[in-house]
Amino acid sequence: MTNVRQTVYYDIHTDLGAKMAEFAGYFMPMQYEGMKAEHMAVREAAGLFDVSHMGEVEFRGEGAQESIDYMVANDVIALPDGHALYTPIVNHHGGIVDDCIVYKRSSTDILVVVNASNAAKDFAWFKQYSPKVVPVDISDDVALVALQGPRAEAILARASGATDLGGIPSFGLGKVTLLGREVMIARTGYTGEDGFEIFLPPEIGPDAWRLLMEVGAADGIKPAGLGARDTLRLEAKLWLYGNDIDDDTTPLEAGMGWAVKLEAGDFIGKDVLVRQKAEKPSRRLIGFRVTGKGIPRHGHTVHGMGEDGTPGEAVGHVTSGTKVPFLNETVGMAYVPRTMSAAGREILINVRDKMVSAVIVKGPFYKRS
Repeated sequence: MTNVRQTVYYDIHTDLGAKMAEFAGYFMPMQYEGMKAEHMAVREAAGLFDVSHMGEVEFRGEGAQESIDYMVANDVIALPDGHALYTPIVNHHGGIVDDCIVYKRSSTDILVVVNASNAAKDFAWFKQYSPKVVPVDISDDVALVALQGPRAEAILARASGATDLGGIPSFGLGKVTLLGREVMIARTGYTGEDGFEIFLPPEIGPDAWRLLMEVGAADGIKPAGLGARDTLRLEAKLWLYGNDIDDDTTPLEAGMGWAVKLEAGDFIGKDVLVRQKAEKPSRRLIGFRVTGKGIPRHGHTVHGMGEDGTPGEAVGHVTSGTKVPFLNETVGMAYVPRTMSAAGREILINVRDKMVSAVIVKGPFYKRS
């Protein structure tokens, strides 16, 4: 544990009594008051997350957008300046190296934010396969926070004095002034809620955190840990790398077809995905809602259900599952054969040698109004 790093917010977390644990090489807050309270704060008011353990990579100069476009499945070339997109990074076998957000400040100035657990792997991948420009790892220069929830815009407006935040669309970029410094913001996040990711210089990170918490107190803002971040993303049916997607799952199997632009330019793994789309994936990642008693977890086997309600052979496995606080339901995701993936189909899940009934559902479990 001697090589575990601390973010610039470490002292704030410990002062708040956060339960800390090692994650992706950093000491990170798992929870403060409790995962449920933090989850509900994000859904009903606002939560502030330390996400400065994430990896940030810049592509600058002529050929910047062409370089990243070649390494992701979505269409960066067609993305307007000042906007971001979600995309898988695909390997030569069609598997997912990582999922990331590409922020296009201009055609010659691209920022990519990757998952903390994959940061070193992703940077090595970018360096090896970037065709035109040399990527630069700027992770140590960014103290990223995520302000998420229906009151996020109002809180950030008061903290920064900005009057035009409502004009920033979903996945749009902007700038605000915090503590006398102009900083980039983006209407992005991974909670299924409205909000902003704020790209802060490390030297003002802690004071900016305190400012946001102070001005947001009347709105019910709470600091939120990685525990709530996980339940929020699952409630919104968002993928977790290493659980729901990995190097051996393709974007088409994982239900990311909307983020794969096969009609656009060439990219690594495109030929495999073109073929898989034509042939149709043999398995699909589905969402399910538990109708019985039990909480399926990662690795539990999924079984078909006979007409008499008896379980069939194992046909797949759960990738994520838990009881989510806002919906107050047990939900999850699992890979099953494509022929068994239709919404409304009943399945059984082996939870500690007990068969628990569930039903396949279409779309996100939670979607903000």
